[in-house]
Order: sequence, then structure tokens, then C-alpha cells
Amino acid sequence: MPAATRASASQIAADEQQHGIAIPVLNYHSIGVEPENTYVLHPDMFARQMDYLAAQHYTPLTLGDFARIIEKKQPSPERPVLLTFDDGYANNAEVAMPILQRHGFPATLFLSPGFIGQPGYLSWPQVQELSAAGWDIAPHGLTHRHLPQLSIEHQREEITESRRRIAHALGRSADVFAYPFGEYNEDTIKILKKAPYRYAFTTKEGYATSKQSPYELSRIVVHGEDDLATWVQKLVNSGRRS
Repeated sequence: MPAATRASASQIAADEQQHGIAIPVLNYHSIGVEPENTYVLHPDMFARQMDYLAAQHYTPLTLGDFARIIEKKQPSPERPVLLTFDDGYANNAEVAMPILQRHGFPATLFLSPGFIGQPGYLSWPQVQELSAAGWDIAPHGLTHRHLPQLSIEHQREEITESRRRIAHALGRSADVFAYPFGEYNEDTIKILKKAPYRYAFTTKEGYATSKQSPYELSRIVVHGEDDLATWVQKLVNSGRRS
């Protein structure tokens, strides 16, 4: 297993001066076996990645932790990380959740509620199970459409109805969004601000930082073909590109 690259206190201070508060946000999708799909990560590799985070003393955050740290209302642990999953695959509950539970790690699911109950996707009872296990459940568009290709009215429906269904099913509101396909335009951001949402995540590579627009936060997309060393380098070095 690759050795960790531990930044010195002076390096951390210099990074914060340049980029503000910076947090790696890992972007996962499906945890399964589908070698030809870059967004499907083998369960064994996912387990190795989580073992690495635990061994190197990373602290996975809840969405609430993330917001308070970015807003400088809560001190950051030395090695924070936010674990996010997009879309709503059934294997997030069946495969990823037990691996995370071994380490006591929280995670965030950006869910497209229109997929609920379809083959390969979560059911509402599974979403409720994830929520009860400490996962944050947040909107990812109702049916995972390319938002910039839609009318303002259709964009608004995708954004607001996904939030309404999650709130109805779980009895709690959600004010953080992740763009389907990482795509958005000025109208999308206006709708999010009016809703209102506090934050929105893109698929732009890099750490999320306090100097970025709260509606254009970066993430590190995890690819199925990356070996552990490549993943570690992304985790450690992406902050320098944020």
C-alpha cells in the first residue's frame, strides 16, 4: 500500500492562504463489477480505499460538518474528506454501506428519486436504511437530466421535485445539490439560489474550497480503472489544482 504524503503545518497554512479552506470530496457512483464502465468501482478496490483512509487517519465528514468547516464555524480535522455517491444505485446500500460501517464512516448520497425502484437502483426502504445509518441524502435532479438542455421551467421541476420527494420520504429537508453529469448554466444556479440551496457540487476536478462559488464546488471523480496508487495521488495532489 502506498505511503501517505503528510503535509507539514507550514504547507497546510500556505495552501489555506492560497485556496482558503480546502476539503477533498470523493465522487463515487456504482460499487460493483463492470470493467468496461469507468463509473463502476470494484468492491475490493473500494474496500482498499476505505482501509487507506482509516490507516492514514482521514476523518470522513457529514454534510453538516463540511458546511460548518467551509464556513469557518467549526475547526477542521487534520485530514478531512467528504465521501459522496451519485445517482442511487442499490449496491450503495448492499455493498458500500457495510464497508463504510466497518470504519464508522458517514457518507452522502446524491439521489435521483425518479430512479427509485428501477432495476439496479435503490428502493425507498433502502434509502431510509442509509439515512438511519448516518448517510446524508441530498438531491441529484429528479430523473438525472442534462439540465442546461432543459427549459427554465423543466429545470426548476427537476431541481425542486427531487428535493420535495426526498423530504417527503425522510421527513427532513435537503439544501445541498449535485449537478447530473456535472452540467449547469446560469439558470440552474438562479433556481438553486431561489430554492434556496446552500451548496452545489460539480464534477470539476480538485478540492472543494471556501474560495469557490458555493454553487460550483469541485470534487475528485473516482474511476474504476484507477489503481490504488493513482487514487492516492488524486486524493493528495488534487488540492494543488483547486
